[in-house]
Parts: sequence; C-alpha cells; structure tokens
Amino acid sequence: MLEFEKEQKVIEIADVKIGGQPGENSVVAVGSVFYSKHDALKNEKTGEFDKDMVEEEINEFMTIVDETNLQAIIDVVGANPDALIKECKFVADLVDIPFLVDGLNDEIRIPAMEGMKEAGLLDRAILNSIDDNTNEEDVGKLKEIGVKNAVLLTFGTRYIFPEQKLSFLKDDLIPKAERAGIKNIIVDTAVLDLASLSLNYETTRLVKNELGLPAGYAPSNGVYGWDFVKQYGDETRAAGIAAAMVNALDAGSDFILYGPIKFSKWIIPSLALIEATNSYYRKRILRKNVSDKTPLNKIFK
Repeated sequence: MLEFEKEQKVIEIADVKIGGQPGENSVVAVGSVFYSKHDALKNEKTGEFDKDMVEEEINEFMTIVDETNLQAIIDVVGANPDALIKECKFVADLVDIPFLVDGLNDEIRIPAMEGMKEAGLLDRAILNSIDDNTNEEDVGKLKEIGVKNAVLLTFGTRYIFPEQKLSFLKDDLIPKAERAGIKNIIVDTAVLDLASLSLNYETTRLVKNELGLPAGYAPSNGVYGWDFVKQYGDETRAAGIAAAMVNALDAGSDFILYGPIKFSKWIIPSLALIEATNSYYRKRILRKNVSDKTPLNKIFK
C-alpha cells in the first residue's frame, strides 16, 4: 500500500481538496465537455451547443460523484477564446465545483482566463495548462490577470521518461508558475500514448514522492483509441478503460481525467472501490486520519 515519504501538499479549490497521501482525500474525477466529437457541440468555432444535453450529462456526473463521495472537476474544452468563455460560464452556472479552462494553446487559454476574471470566476477556474510553449510574455499576462490555479503539463519531445519530466517540472514549469503568481499548482504527467501509461505511473510516483505536489494524468488520451480491444465488444472495452483509470489511481494520482463526462458510470464506481480500500487501510492499519471526502463510509453500507 502506498505511503509517500514526502509530506504531501493539499490544495483546496472551491471545497475540492486535491492532494495528500493515498486514502486521505478521494481522487478527483475529471470529466470533459465540449471536446471536438462531443455530440452536444453544434459549432466548435462559435461555441454553440445543446444546452439540455450538456446539462443532463453534467447532472448525471454530479449525481454519481455524490453517491460515491468522490470529488469532481469539469474539464471545459474550447476551440477559441470566445467559445471557451461561453462554455465555462455555462458550466459555472450549473455547478459550484472547479472547472478546467482547457484550450489547445495559450492564444486560446489566456484570453479565456481574462474572461473568467471579468466574470468573477477566477477562484474556481483552473488554467489548463502552463507548458513547454508558455513564454515569458504569457507568464506576465497570467500574473496581470491574477490567475490563481493552474495545471503544469510535463509534455515535450525532450521530456519522455520519468526523470526527464521531473527535471522539466523543477527547472522550468514550477519557476514559471511562481513568476506568474500561481497559488495552486497541479501536475499533469502528460500521457503520450497508450503504451506509455507506465511512464506516467512512475512519473506520478516521482512527483509525489520527491516534491509532494498534487499530481495525476489523463489515461483517456491513449485508451479511447485502443482498437485491439474493440473486437471483444463494448462491455470488454469499458472494462479495459476502467482498468486503465484504476491503474492511474494505484500510482497515487490525486486526479484522473477520464475522458467524456458521459462515461461517468463506466469509471467512477471502480475508482470509488479502490479509494475506499485505500482509506480503510490508512484508517485501520496506519491509524491515520482520513477526510470526509472519501467513499469509505458510502459504498460499503
């Protein structure tokens, strides 16, 4: 059972606690909306979407999160700043949890964060992300806006292996975040492809064991394109996807981007099962406190 040597930092954004030792706080399940193939998205450029469909998907997500006592963040994806601002505002009106402001590059993300400032949403908005392409001008803009929360993405052609990602984080991304005045940082260990999930597993362990920072990743970036398993049918494919997410949890991940929000029923119960056993071990064997944000007293009744 995992117990990291380094003291773990726990950050809190809109009552969601991210970080800590395994079993201390529940993993944060992150579901995505407005991605390019989202059925609800009518026009990617304008941000026109089916409001009823998105609301239904988010409500189902929030219901199953509440039933399992996991924690949640919504990943809001946008193709341009205006669309992303519109989509973030819609989500923020529906729920009171944090949300990722997720665009392809800083040209999309930074103006969207400016929009979040104007809307009074910076406390809940999480920039996704600060990365290898974030330059000093971008850092200055983030500081000027007053961005409080950000994901640090350890992605780059020079940063493939765990030790490389850790060095990149320490030498480049964290200093950028500090210069930008970011209060709460979350580390995404950056999935390259399906076969490299083991590298993310080890990188996540390194980040938590050496730096004590909240960390996790997105197995969904590789696993939903897994063609081999499709020959066995949808149920087998769903089980394989859930297994990949649980593997990320076993690495000590504090958050997991599981993909389209509509797949919450495939993923969240499996995460809750492992989280509950982690909390049981921490409480019963290690004799240490667990927060009220775990499934332990929910799913075994």
